[in-house]
Amino acid sequence: QLDLATMLKASMQDILKEKIEYILREEIKSVLENEPVGDGNSRNGYYPRTLDTMYGRVDDLSVPRDRKGDFTTNMFEPYQRRMVAVDELVVQLYQHGVGVRQVGKIMKSLLGEQYSPGTISNITSAVMEDVI
Repeated sequence: QLDLATMLKASMQDILKEKIEYILREEIKSVLENEPVGDGNSRNGYYPRTLDTMYGRVDDLSVPRDRKGDFTTNMFEPYQRRMVAVDELVVQLYQHGVGVRQVGKIMKSLLGEQYSPGTISNITSAVMEDVI
């Protein structure tokens, strides 16, 4: 039996997935419409992506691709699995003295997946390099 919070979280993640996929479809549509005539590029299906957002993990996100393989979205970088806000949350927790293992547990309660201490360290190191 699902409680209200679980049902609400699942509904929000479904809505978020739907909206992100809509934006991605509109983005590739715009890119392909603005290519030179006769270029021969077109849509070429989708590939799945898991993306961690501030609102939870979005599984099986359908990211469109083109025949030439030139399309990249402005929403996230290739191979990026976390939105910038998630990395910033991890860094803020770490800066406020929360240990890497505890940060991992907090992320599990937010996203449903626990980040390993190594992942937490990698996130904080990468962000600190950008700051310095």
